[in-house]
Amino acid sequence: MRRADFTLQSKVRLKGSRTRRVGVFGAVGMAERLDQHARKVRVTQVKGWPLCDVCARTRTRWLTVAAVLFFGGLLVFAGSLVAGILTEAGTVRWLAGVALAGFVVAVLAAFPFSRGSMSRVIGASTAPEGDAVLVENPSAPFRAELRH
Repeated sequence: MRRADFTLQSKVRLKGSRTRRVGVFGAVGMAERLDQHARKVRVTQVKGWPLCDVCARTRTRWLTVAAVLFFGGLLVFAGSLVAGILTEAGTVRWLAGVALAGFVVAVLAAFPFSRGSMSRVIGASTAPEGDAVLVENPSAPFRAELRH
């Protein structure tokens, strides 16, 4: 079983409507929401967390998918721009579509990256006070490792 070090943040429920606060007050409303978030969020540093083989493989798969999407999209985006510079004027419209598709694919990499985050993979979150880590449905190997 591998060990991992990571940081968990508590989930924060902010008061008031985001649309109403930010829409009416603009930057001031956003600054107030960010201040409220900063005062309420709790961060827990986790050291030596036992990570079972299934969790390690799941995390690796999601992060691999995210890397392929991001770097592949970036390569398609940049490649189509370079090809557009080097080719005739008639192909620019088609290459613009390819560049846009590459950009969208690179942005979509955020979803598998999020799924591969440590908190999602292990099903853990920080207690509201930030002094404990709560685990949803821990596996048998994980529970056995905690007893040692």
